[in-house]
This record gives sequence, structure tokens and C-alpha cells, in this order.
Amino acid sequence: MREIHTFNQATAAQRFADALTAGSMPAVVEEESGSWVVWIQNDDHRESAKQLLQEYLTNPEAEKFQSATREVKARQKEEEKAQKVRQKNQINIRDRWNGVWWRCYPLTIIMVAISVLVVMLCTDWKNIERGTWGLPGTCNRAESPLLEKLFIQKRLFLLPYGGREISIYGPVDALGTLKSGEVWRFITPIFLHFNFLHIFFNMSWLRSLGGAIEFTRGTRRFFFLVLVIAIISNVAQLYWSGPRFGGMSGVVYGLIGYAWMKGRTQPWLGIGLTSDQIVYSVLFLLLCMGGAFGPVANAAHVAGFVVGIAIGARQAFWKRVKTTLGGAK
Repeated sequence: MREIHTFNQATAAQRFADALTAGSMPAVVEEESGSWVVWIQNDDHRESAKQLLQEYLTNPEAEKFQSATREVKARQKEEEKAQKVRQKNQINIRDRWNGVWWRCYPLTIIMVAISVLVVMLCTDWKNIERGTWGLPGTCNRAESPLLEKLFIQKRLFLLPYGGREISIYGPVDALGTLKSGEVWRFITPIFLHFNFLHIFFNMSWLRSLGGAIEFTRGTRRFFFLVLVIAIISNVAQLYWSGPRFGGMSGVVYGLIGYAWMKGRTQPWLGIGLTSDQIVYSVLFLLLCMGGAFGPVANAAHVAGFVVGIAIGARQAFWKRVKTTLGGAK
């Protein structure tokens, strides 16, 4: 460091130091016995600093020096903001790698919790019926106000049947659901599950694959990914079979397609599936379509899978298109 000048006032010293710093000559002010000394950090700036000093002593109130102070203060504020962001990111990364779920994959756990809670609240536990493969049925309490609100379309009425009540729906009318303002219905069928195997299978995949994607890509991006897959897969199933359906499997297949494409097109992200996992997933999809597991939301599976593939591959696709168009020019 090189001493440039000693001032009798701190404000004068600081203004000159700001002028040096703004001119790419980093400087500091130190108090010594009631005076304030300005130092430059790089000795190579000595001559330029002396020239600026002469100009400053001639007219310290010049706009040039006042604007320099404003510029340095603005830089300091930006640096303070950047430092706070860096500190926050360091804390977030540490918490995420420590395995704290509300930092790692909060949305995944919340979705699992909602699905389990819906099964608990919407099942008639006193009248459990055996369904496919003899598995106990769930989400079967037709009179439940919550259950009625979760289907994609509002029911017309309840009809007594065999000592119980069943929901009767009108013609498929997605536009009617939209006009009613109950837009949540396009998403909430993903929380409905109709037997123990149904929810166990979906929650296992969601916890493992969804948690990995949310951890890697972030909760905000994961939220919009799930939102898009859920809406498209639910609407596809509505027009394929009507409003009486539910399950997270459309979203799960969307995540499978997304992870598959990310592994092939952007492997450095750390998301991907093995070839065996893809083969088993596609095989299970085909078995479901063939009726091996009874009534299944096949349209939601296929639509979710296709949407996940499209979202996962979109960046690589557009990059290839831009390269092709650029080469054509």
C-alpha cells in the first residue's frame, strides 16, 4: 500500500478515497492521531492517484467527486446484497445435504402426506370391501364432502345401490368445471387412491423418484412439473373414461419420462433411470393397458409419460433445432 495524502476531515478523505475506487484504484482511509490518511492498495496507481489528488484539492465539491461517492455506495449495497444471497445459499445447501426433508424435498413429502390423509378421511372403515385381487378398497365413502370435491367433475347426485350410495355424474364437461371456478379439480384426483396396493405403489415411486428430482431441480421447478403433468394426465383420463378416476400414477409416469429424458440429454444434472427401470416401467404400463390389474387409469399413465418425456427433452430438442437452423443459414 502507498500513502497518498492526509486530510483533516474524515468526509474529505472518504470522498477522495471513493473517487480513487471509482476510478479503478482501490483505496482505504485510516485514522491516525486525529487525521485521516488515504492509502492506495496498488503502488502502480501512485502517479494517477497524485494527478487525481491535485484535481480534488482544487475543487473537492465538483460533481465528478460527488458522483463517485454515490457510485461507490451503490456498489457497496450491491455487494452486501450479493453477500447475503451467498450466505443464504450456503445455509440452504448445507441443510439440503444434511438430509432435512423440509429443505431437501418438502413438496414430495407434503404430496405423500396429503394422499395418505385423503385415504384416511375418505374411506368407510366400517364397510371395507374387497376389490381387485382381494385388496381392501379405499376412498369409498361416497357421502364424504371431501371426496366429492376431489374428483375432476362435480357429481349430479347420490343414488342408493345395494345398501350404499354411489355417485352419479353427468356427461364429460371439463369446460363446465372450469367455468364453475373449481379449478382445483383438474389437479386433486392425483390424491385419490382406491386400494392399499394403489397408494403403496404410487407413494413408493413418488417418494424415491419425486424426492430425487425435487432435490436436484429445486422445489419451485418440481412444483410446476407436477402441476403440468397432473392437469394434462387428468384431463386425458376424463375424456377417455369419464370423471370416476384417481391416483398419482399419471404423475409418477410423468416423472419417469422426465427422469429418463434428463438422463439421456442432460446426464450432468444427476437425474436418470437405468435401462432395466425403463423396461419394467413400460412393461407395467402395457400390462395395465391389457387389463392385468383391473380398471386402471391408462390414459393418465400414457399422457403423463408423454408429457414427462416432452418436458425432459425440450431443452435438448430446442438446442438441436437452433443448431440446425443456424447451420442452414
